[in-house]
Amino acid sequence: MRRMEEASTSLSRDDFDLSSQLRLARQQKNPECYDASGFYNSFMLRMGFVNTFHEQKKQLAKGFQFFLQQSTRPAIEHGIAPSSSIFLDLREVTIRDVLRKVNHIHANCVLLLEVIHEPYRQIGTNFLAQDENRDCIMVALYNYVATDEDPKDLFPVGMRFALLTPYMKNSQDDRSKNLMLRCDNPQCIVPYDDEEYVWKRITYIVDDNPSELREKGNQAFTNGNLKSAINYYNRALEHPSIDEDKNREDKIACLSNRAEVNLREERWEEAINDAKDVLLMQKDHAKGKFRLARGLSRSDQSKEALKLSQELLSQGSQDSCSVQRFVTECTRLASEEGGTYNYDGMRKAARTTREKIPFHADFTSPLIAVGVNIQCPSGVSYRGCKALVDIQEGTLVMASKALAFRERDTSEMRVEYNTYETTMEKNSGIHLVEQIVRKVWKCPSFGKKLYSLDAGDYLEDIQPHDLNKINLPRIRAILNSNSFAQVNESHLLSLQWKKFQQTMKAGVSIPESESETDFTDLTNGSGLWLNPSMINHSCSPNCTWSQIGDHMFITTTKAIKKDEELCILYASLYDTTFEERKECFAKWVKPNVGFECACDHCQLLRTNNILRKLTAEVEKAYSQAAQIVTLQGVKMAAAAESILPSQRRRFIFDQFSHLPLRLQHTAIAKLHVLEGSVLKSQKDNLGALASYKRAAEIGYEVRGTGTFEYLTDMWRIVGAAMACDQRDLALTSLETIWNHREFQSLPSEDKRDAFKELTLKYSLPWWLDEPDFGRQKRMEKLISNVLSMQHGKKSKIPRNK
Repeated sequence: MRRMEEASTSLSRDDFDLSSQLRLARQQKNPECYDASGFYNSFMLRMGFVNTFHEQKKQLAKGFQFFLQQSTRPAIEHGIAPSSSIFLDLREVTIRDVLRKVNHIHANCVLLLEVIHEPYRQIGTNFLAQDENRDCIMVALYNYVATDEDPKDLFPVGMRFALLTPYMKNSQDDRSKNLMLRCDNPQCIVPYDDEEYVWKRITYIVDDNPSELREKGNQAFTNGNLKSAINYYNRALEHPSIDEDKNREDKIACLSNRAEVNLREERWEEAINDAKDVLLMQKDHAKGKFRLARGLSRSDQSKEALKLSQELLSQGSQDSCSVQRFVTECTRLASEEGGTYNYDGMRKAARTTREKIPFHADFTSPLIAVGVNIQCPSGVSYRGCKALVDIQEGTLVMASKALAFRERDTSEMRVEYNTYETTMEKNSGIHLVEQIVRKVWKCPSFGKKLYSLDAGDYLEDIQPHDLNKINLPRIRAILNSNSFAQVNESHLLSLQWKKFQQTMKAGVSIPESESETDFTDLTNGSGLWLNPSMINHSCSPNCTWSQIGDHMFITTTKAIKKDEELCILYASLYDTTFEERKECFAKWVKPNVGFECACDHCQLLRTNNILRKLTAEVEKAYSQAAQIVTLQGVKMAAAAESILPSQRRRFIFDQFSHLPLRLQHTAIAKLHVLEGSVLKSQKDNLGALASYKRAAEIGYEVRGTGTFEYLTDMWRIVGAAMACDQRDLALTSLETIWNHREFQSLPSEDKRDAFKELTLKYSLPWWLDEPDFGRQKRMEKLISNVLSMQHGKKSKIPRNK
């Protein structure tokens, strides 16, 4: 084929404007199938696309962005690729054939193309390609080229590839825009050369023998071209003569080398199978044994990997240093598979190793069952997680590495869902889709895990033979239903400490009303985790979750009884109302597609109008009082009394008094805080302390020890106890705060300072109406006593029981 540069013409872009010609046929913007082949001839088509392509590259170099809507879900997208990546049984088509049906996926067809201009990277990968008739068109690929890869290496000029089930569309699904071939599914892209084309499509006769193919594979591997390397190894292993005795060594070498390629491509299962085949043929094959161990270590089988690597050391492996490092790593991974993690080491690595997050093993406690059927009292059943035995508070029940992860500014964070944010952090969705698609592409066995997750509104069943296929609509639905979004939560201890540090550096006080927006960039990102996605929401959760790097930890916040379901929060309880959560969950997946919380509290409010209205009244009053305190500088007691007088508060207390504390929920806890503020202003310090203790009791029954609000409850009691001269109660409460997992999860160099400064910030207002240097010194002395008592003791970090 001749190259694009060989064409000579005096035509300019003004002589051929594809957009102006196609605009004649525009009656609607819906991407309906239409015939675009009659609007131009081949030569004009070629020059029009060439000029448009170069113009877009120039504009991109100037900083302009094109086709931004193409970064999101198109109106039509590729479905599952044909059952085989070979060309047999596929009908060959040309660009002209595809033009006859724009906005149509040409199923069971193949379009053979050649790259005629080097690609450039925007959101996808764009380049010009021509078919055998020298018709030219722009190709837009998504999910094929990774962020750290150069598209020029993967699609050099002159490269030939087959596009399975081709699909042509207008940019931005607008017929006034230029046409392009778009492909979202990398399984629909099959690079080939002339030799390979003959081998796959016409006949199985090849000139190379297995040894020559192996050498070509080794050369490609040395050059870093893993795709070509594994292709040569595959061809060698499928050669008709590979099982002959004379080719035994070639077969062993190809299997072993293919195992190494699979390891580097993170195809753990395929690497394990190849390494096992090597050892079946030669049981003392050192490389095969080492590669098997490496594959097992990434598949939650670290104990078996450790055993193999220790055998290699005892046999005197040539690369003993690498094996010894691997033994150390396997020892750590085996410990993690048992639920023991070096949290400090993980945090340090996550903070310092931004590009490559170290691998850590997953853990699922034998005390729980994951993905089992849960039966509601109403008769509705769903999948979830439940306890197999009684579980203590503070028990690690699950740790999981992300299937896909996208973070920006923070390497370690403790996060909760925020109802004011989308499920996936803005601008991260396309990156998660790309990661998931590439994983299914590189490791087809990964699809079995992925497609086990709930797909929300995607109701089409997936067939067993399609579990190794890229199914873009289902992948998007899974991400919409199961992604965890990292957002800036004002009630997280680590972020509160960062706020305090930045305020001290600036030398100014940041009002609480402004701090929320000032720190929104501290935690942005989102991810998808397998087992944690099985845990459902409850407004009375018994578990909480935290992250270090791309690893998520699920820990119990209450004692859990046998057969009780494990639940987490999808939205902050303290910062949202019942109605806000209800509205949020109703459109959790997308508008009109969501769920209803099945917890006892939500069921009670849905069926009892009086309690629902009283709950809304208290939540509104508390919010208004907090705003008045912030904006007008008045005392909480005065604000509470003006909005919700004593008589009305007593009436509401009476309406809820017969209910268990967990059903009184956060609204009544807030009401007790308002009541305590009024009693404190009336010099009834004992009454205020009693109200604050009751608020803390309700908070514990509702959400356990899992949120920052638990710490603020305890700090409130510390301040009120000091006002009543109950030093022992204050000391006990401070010890509880110090031993809380939130403090123990802080970097060791920050723990003591954070404990002191945040205790002063959150305790003193509940003791002192005005600054009092002498009493502040008494609080500082109490804090010092707690720290001195804890010095030398083991930190009470929640571990797996």
